[in-house]
Amino acid sequence: MSAARIALVTTALASLASCSLFVSSKQAVAISATEPDAEIFVDGALIGRGAATVELQRNKTHAVMAKLGDRTGVATIGNDISSTGALDIVGGVFFLVPLIGIAGPGFWSLDSTTILVMIPPANNSGS
Repeated sequence: MSAARIALVTTALASLASCSLFVSSKQAVAISATEPDAEIFVDGALIGRGAATVELQRNKTHAVMAKLGDRTGVATIGNDISSTGALDIVGGVFFLVPLIGIAGPGFWSLDSTTILVMIPPANNSGS
């Protein structure tokens, strides 16, 4: 085999085992609150009222809060190894190629892409 063929085969195997490198570092998440007028915050930043879609980093945990007056609801969006990341691991073990894809943004996936934040009902006790 020529050096060019060896380089081509090595590059092809590395890219097969590193497909997480080609996935976006962000993932879209639709967030809504049980109260349509509630302000929605993600990681402390206001992103909208009632419902919003936001692009979030795949490799981080995110804090979500919906607030209406003095009533608040919270949720957390975690992350886990994506199916692409699992394929990178299998490809790395099977082809004995360094697990380069582990460093890629597509290695992770957010736990949920749709979040409903529950805001407790108003206290109507009058006291």
